[in-house]
Amino acid sequence: MSQGEPQVSVKKVNWRYAGTSEQVLKNISIDLDKGEILLLTGPNGAGKTTFCNLLNGLIPHFYSGKLEGEITVAGIDTQKSYVGRLSRHVGLLFQDPASQLISGSVAEEVAFGPENIALPREEIEERIDYALDFVGLNHARDRPPFALSGGQQQALALASILSMSPDIYVLDEPTSNLDPYGTEQVFDLIHKIADEENKTFVLVEHELEALIDIADRVMVLNEGEIVAMGPPREILGGKAEMLRDIGLWPPQMSLLAYQLRDKGLIGDEFGQIPMTLEEGVEYFSNVLSKAGVPERSGGAPVDEVKDRESVPRQGEALIRVEDVQFWYETGTHALKGVNLEIHENEFTAILGQNGSGKTTLVKHFNGLLEPGEGVVYIRGTDSQEIPTYKLVTDVGYVFQNPDQQLFSSKVSDELEFGLKNIGMKKDERKKRVQEVARRMDIEDLLEERPYSLSKGDRQRVVITSILALDPDVIIVDEPTTGQDPRRRREIMDLMRELHKEGKTIIVITHDMSLAAEYAERCVIMHDGKILLDGTPEEVFIQTDQLATTHLTPPAMTQLFIRLSQKFEVPPDILTIEKAVSLMEELLKEGGQQ
Repeated sequence: MSQGEPQVSVKKVNWRYAGTSEQVLKNISIDLDKGEILLLTGPNGAGKTTFCNLLNGLIPHFYSGKLEGEITVAGIDTQKSYVGRLSRHVGLLFQDPASQLISGSVAEEVAFGPENIALPREEIEERIDYALDFVGLNHARDRPPFALSGGQQQALALASILSMSPDIYVLDEPTSNLDPYGTEQVFDLIHKIADEENKTFVLVEHELEALIDIADRVMVLNEGEIVAMGPPREILGGKAEMLRDIGLWPPQMSLLAYQLRDKGLIGDEFGQIPMTLEEGVEYFSNVLSKAGVPERSGGAPVDEVKDRESVPRQGEALIRVEDVQFWYETGTHALKGVNLEIHENEFTAILGQNGSGKTTLVKHFNGLLEPGEGVVYIRGTDSQEIPTYKLVTDVGYVFQNPDQQLFSSKVSDELEFGLKNIGMKKDERKKRVQEVARRMDIEDLLEERPYSLSKGDRQRVVITSILALDPDVIIVDEPTTGQDPRRRREIMDLMRELHKEGKTIIVITHDMSLAAEYAERCVIMHDGKILLDGTPEEVFIQTDQLATTHLTPPAMTQLFIRLSQKFEVPPDILTIEKAVSLMEELLKEGGQQ
């Protein structure tokens, strides 16, 4: 590659997959320099993953279709090269990390790439140590990859790319299965590699706020076309309305400021629209000062919230966990004396770091796992005394990885499978499938093969298959993985609707903002134990305890905790809606004084 030549060059590229007439990418052109970080974003189905597959030759050498235009990476014409050669220059992290894990242990997985390019054993060992240290998995180097949590599998897949030290890293939603701490670590790692090793990154993400000061450029795709490209602050701030229109969300601080502007409550006098938390604290402090909101004279507002009495839970204890301990065959002590009651018609979010025991706990609710010690009761009956077929129709469970629940050749067959196994008649099955498909907006997918769908659509198919069984309890493990912000809310709105119809909903999630917005109750797990349990307001105000689990409150809560230290405002504001309502009230009062 000659001096000054772009590390990545894509010129006037059009692409459609074989057997379809739909143009998935339309007239895409972009050059990336060595060391540049590109944030690639857009709604589900925009063409982001397809763009990634161009860069390492999977298109056109693995996926068939019609390709027009030119693509070069590290000076190599991808159409004239082959995937094996390109893989030395381009490391691709798939959206689904489990699909690229093939070895018997974590260390062997990381060694696989370097071994295949015949590096010396000593260098391979150095690369294993370096990569595993970077992603925090050195303690698990001898464990099998499929014994890891979803987030740990994602970290391992990233480590396997790090060990190859490619020129260009193409990461397709690398943090979708990670907790907030893991996400922060990955973004710090990306910045460090790009800065210190002068590597180029193409980073597909829906989490825009955390990358404002890391990415050099943002490229927004919608329906296969570039609809915006430029510096992060220019795109995420200046084009917030366009982002919202296509189903993305600008940074929370920006969103609050824009909504107050839209209501005519503030103007341009406070300067540049904030994007980060620190910018938001300064900006909204100025807003509150000008509105004449009284400054706090004493007392700790957070303590006032902590001292409130909790409202006793109503209804039958549908699920009761008593002193449950659980060990995996590897010796991992995953649950350490857990006690928990889930009441009828509750909407509960279970949160915690990767590996904290969340998924292990809920797998006890429908018999997928049995306690090593202790008892799990379902409606007062020991779960081990309830037949499995009865448990799975009472307690529906959507796995974190949708591919673990897909095995039929057509989506319609997938939705019928459970109904067939509980003896439902054919006519009734067909009617039920149509009803739930319509409700989940997947009617146009019924004749498709599940594995030909995007991960987000595969997840929606699995959720639909569980809804078809009409269970009393619905457990969804990371339901928003791989979904853009609009789809996330569609799924959570559906959970809320089902909850209103009387279903008991249990959601495992890393998304603090969604948990705050939708759940009535939040359970925080840490190291196999329950650390916190209460309403979202009670839980998210416990910043010190959350910090021990590397979790952070929702952005709005962080903002108002900071503001409440200076002004007479409540700290337990969880959502944009509540923040706008409060600020509107305060600013109107200030305007009347």
